[in-house]
Amino acid sequence: TMVVIERDAFVTLFLHACKHSSKAVNGLLLGTVDADNNVKLLKALPLFHSSFALSPMLEVALMLADEFCKKEQDLKIVGYYQANELRSDLELGPFGRKIAEKIRAQCPRAVFLLLDGSKMKASPDDICLLAVSAEGKQLSQELVLVDAVDTIALLEERISCGAQQQLVDFDAHLDDTSKDWLNMRVLC
Repeated sequence: TMVVIERDAFVTLFLHACKHSSKAVNGLLLGTVDADNNVKLLKALPLFHSSFALSPMLEVALMLADEFCKKEQDLKIVGYYQANELRSDLELGPFGRKIAEKIRAQCPRAVFLLLDGSKMKASPDDICLLAVSAEGKQLSQELVLVDAVDTIALLEERISCGAQQQLVDFDAHLDDTSKDWLNMRVLC
């Protein structure tokens, strides 16, 4: 099976990690699974950048993400991403595994991505993402970034103009509900 990462999902995920570069961040991956079990990641929903132990808040975020998916064109929660506080840490950890299990129960083909912070920056040859199982074991799953050169150029352009500062995760939304954690305007 193949995992196709669309521009919006990739850029949002990296902007989230850039905004909170000294903290662990995580989020949901929304998309589709086709008849051949290929997964297409269309959108990333940033969750947390502080404590990963907020179980009631996680439940609320998952419920709101489900509601959003129902309103959009056939979207569903098809994965999870995480960037750890320590750049060399490539483990999901207990909280990441717990979320991964929850998502896999709803979507057996779910994809779990770890951001490899040991690399300085993404390139078309190395998109700095690792596929892992729900148990946290690295997989040799093929990750394909759509229009890799243009997508990475867009990411660099968005970072250079400070777009990561406008990105809102669910943590920030809980502090101020007027902030849009769906980030509908960040990539415009």
